Amino acid sequence: MRVLLKYILLFIFGLFSVLFFLNQEIITETLTTFFNQISKIDYSSTYDSDLPDDSDFTFGIDVSKYQGKVKWNMVNESHHPIKYVFIRSTMGDNRKDIRYKENWIGAKKQGFIRGSYHYYDPNENSTKQAHNFIETVKLEGGDLPPILDIEAFSKFGDKNLRKGIKNWLKIIEEHYEVTPIIYTGLSFYNQQIKGKIDNKYPLWIAAYSGRNRLTGVDWRFHQFTTKVQVKGIRGKVDGNDFNGTLEQLKNLTI
Repeated sequence: MRVLLKYILLFIFGLFSVLFFLNQEIITETLTTFFNQISKIDYSSTYDSDLPDDSDFTFGIDVSKYQGKVKWNMVNESHHPIKYVFIRSTMGDNRKDIRYKENWIGAKKQGFIRGSYHYYDPNENSTKQAHNFIETVKLEGGDLPPILDIEAFSKFGDKNLRKGIKNWLKIIEEHYEVTPIIYTGLSFYNQQIKGKIDNKYPLWIAAYSGRNRLTGVDWRFHQFTTKVQVKGIRGKVDGNDFNGTLEQLKNLTI
């Protein structure tokens, strides 16, 4: 009986070893994704009270359908020094944010500098995703350049992921005749973007360590919290700093 048990255990160990060898890429990707999610947990403070109007940085927020109907006239009365708003427009190759149009118009009416971002689906065609954005987003003078939000790995591998990202950026740059902005988390940037995609693209980095604490990366925008309470918006929203003055931010617009 002991001999039989020994062989059964050896068989199970051997089977596990084979499965691990065949699936180590999947296991590695799963673990990487897990630790990326941990790194995106927001440990920063909740910003209910006034944010200081720092002369070295310019504050803004970002919104999508998840904030529900935004009362933009009330946002403009916020106690926070909001100067710009990033607004989600499209997702993947054919999806559009249901609140995009009203948010885009509402932010403009209240005099906010606007930026439109596309959530990139790493498992869908990058050319179709670029055309989805182009069909939806009509930029005007005073708007920020188009923004690519890339956060997820591709089932087709890292090489294909970066190929798709580069293709989207190229199509968008040629159409709007301006260099797009890349949004991503700090961990994802270090693993997938840094040294692998042209550094000419301005970076909007999510790192929730608190305000004015992001070092080691040349960022233009820093999403430093997910916990800003803004008048006219249900729940809390993301808070961002532009690395420069309001005039320098205006120089980045088209």
